[in-house]
Amino acid sequence: MRRPTHLQRFLVAGLLAPGACGGPVQTGPVSMDDLPLLQATEVARIGHFDDPDLGFSRLGSVDVDRDGNIYALEISAPEIRVFAPDGTRLRALGRQGEGPGEFTSAPFFGVRGDTVWTIETFNGRLTLFHRDGEVLQTGTAERVVVPLPEALGVIVPQSLTDDGTFIGHFGLIMSNRGNEPTGVEPTDSIPWPLVSFAPSGEVVDTLGWVPKPPPRMWRPPWEADVDYRMVDIAGRRLMVPRPPTTLPMWYSVGTDRLIVETPAPATGASGAMTVTRVALEGDTLFHQVLAYTPVPYVDADLDSIAARAARGGPGGMAPFNPDASTPDDWEVVANRLRAEMDFPEFQLPLESSWPTPDGGVWLRRAGDRSTGTAEWVVLDADGRARGRLRLPASVRPRWTRGDTLWASVPDELEVPWLVRYRIEGS
Repeated sequence: MRRPTHLQRFLVAGLLAPGACGGPVQTGPVSMDDLPLLQATEVARIGHFDDPDLGFSRLGSVDVDRDGNIYALEISAPEIRVFAPDGTRLRALGRQGEGPGEFTSAPFFGVRGDTVWTIETFNGRLTLFHRDGEVLQTGTAERVVVPLPEALGVIVPQSLTDDGTFIGHFGLIMSNRGNEPTGVEPTDSIPWPLVSFAPSGEVVDTLGWVPKPPPRMWRPPWEADVDYRMVDIAGRRLMVPRPPTTLPMWYSVGTDRLIVETPAPATGASGAMTVTRVALEGDTLFHQVLAYTPVPYVDADLDSIAARAARGGPGGMAPFNPDASTPDDWEVVANRLRAEMDFPEFQLPLESSWPTPDGGVWLRRAGDRSTGTAEWVVLDADGRARGRLRLPASVRPRWTRGDTLWASVPDELEVPWLVRYRIEGS
């Protein structure tokens, strides 16, 4: 397709109608509770307690090349550390700075063939390395904008393709109270272009059009009025914990879209969540339905949420810091927040989701935090449920393929280690 001439100007909503979807390829419904249990066995770990060259302080994303070498992002440096399959450190790619092969912030990265690609989303900078560390090319991505009500969406490069170009997805939102109205109505379809970027940063092609921005990237006004509620406690405005959103989770997987939806259950008899993969052309590649038995919120659950918020945990408020103008007891704050909370009757079944490098998706189920474990539902690249995998709640999966999982695992001192697990089961 020819490069369009209008991409650097505001794109007109409704320019193209969304493509018609093909018939859904449905798998299920499958009961999540009836899936077989998978087993994860630790087989190797990389890290160190006090050697900064071998140990991590903030471990980010991970990838593995065709020879089994492991690439791990040390966020605080920032640099990409390369280890041999036996854990020997080979080299590091990048470092703090503004020159060629340097990073001003921790990048997204991946390995494709002999190339390690990196993207700094904040400034749009692209850098390509050879696996041996040589800097191959640098560039800065063009800004492609899409108008939203009272905001602008920005298309950013997100992954490298086999032909050496980057796929650009809807990735950033910019807004300002002083922005001029865009003329886009909330009911407009707002299609946005899926574009390809050259490594030098310019847009080289339009691959197709996606009918709407990701719902978690842009919320229409009628869905945003209950997002944040504040309460005044002794002259200090604090955020009231809010229930998990039922907006779909939306991910870019190559040119496809992966959509995870967890609607609120209407009754306690049964609930269902769905995982759908849609091709750029609009065809549904799979539609997996996962059934579950809804779990009601009890007072202990809600008290725990309020307590974590008062202590500065998940819930959105800043850590409680007593002074002369605020209560000197965090329980006073927790009780006040608890009184202001408005949660539904039933919990949602999903805490988070993770599209995996091998094309599947892992779904972290919501559960009792006191157990110290988290249960993941593992789906393969065709949307089929492989089973359930229980891991310590502190484990953060980073890369998986086949029976191999690399994860970030903190020790008792909260020092992260890169741990390899072997996954066995159905």
